[in-house]
Amino acid sequence: MKKLIVGDKYSKINRIHEKVMDNNHVSAAFNYRFYDTVYNTDHPFGYGDGRNDPGWHKRICELTNKTRSWLIAVGLAEKLSSSVLEVGCGLAYLKDIHPGWHGIEYSRSAVEGVKAKYGKDVKIYEADVQRLPFPNQSFDGIYSWATLEHVPDPHKAFIEIDRVLKEGGYALIAPAWNCRSWTVRKLPQLPYASLTFWEKVQKYSVGLRENICFRAILCLPGRIYDELRLLTRKQVSLRFKTLYPRWDIIEKMGHVTDDDAVAAIDPHSAITFFKSRNYEILSHPTWFSRMMARHEPVIVRKGLSL
Repeated sequence: MKKLIVGDKYSKINRIHEKVMDNNHVSAAFNYRFYDTVYNTDHPFGYGDGRNDPGWHKRICELTNKTRSWLIAVGLAEKLSSSVLEVGCGLAYLKDIHPGWHGIEYSRSAVEGVKAKYGKDVKIYEADVQRLPFPNQSFDGIYSWATLEHVPDPHKAFIEIDRVLKEGGYALIAPAWNCRSWTVRKLPQLPYASLTFWEKVQKYSVGLRENICFRAILCLPGRIYDELRLLTRKQVSLRFKTLYPRWDIIEKMGHVTDDDAVAAIDPHSAITFFKSRNYEILSHPTWFSRMMARHEPVIVRKGLSL
């Protein structure tokens, strides 16, 4: 990629970038390269170590408490022989959450860093959640925080999670739901002078599109469609929108929350995916709670094979 040029050259780079990112293979390559470098100890972003984020350690404590509460609530905390998988474990801060903990991480540098720090016996694996390296029905519990929005095809990831989860097992799925296209394109950070006419309109309308009522209206047709698909009693595919992060501008201007997401996933679609596969939806048990799903985790229990 060409180096980022500030000023009136942004628009030209936008067009070049969009043309390049139309190729999904190239997008995946950028995705891998980004995550394989940001966990390096000398990278300025300091992913996973809180170097440039004073609130990082507080969030790790919150995730630890939330994960422990989930394990207790579903009865896995007291089952020390059970196996638990963390999808997107980063630097394995939650590795001591359960004796049967296993973690997968897409970034090779993160996995190597964990093994260098804690030893080679740590059960962390360099793996892609779209192709998990485990046999069918391997885990009693699976959880994932702020990860699946970074997967190019989250439907494949959900299929794999379903495959490796045991019957009667539990899953907690909590990506950043409904990531914004204008965030990954860095429109709030880019000056108006560098944008095309349509990009200027999008930037100007961000305030409206962030309005909760406006967003609810936009989500409603897709959710009604998913509910109708449930009535067919067939397995429902995960509905998501592909996003194209501006990796070049992230490197130049810095990282902000969710600007590296490659998929926008509606929590309601995640719910209907699992419900159509005979899962009990513990977090959203009623039609109304499904339709009102927002930012909270989706928690499910896998039923017996039909």
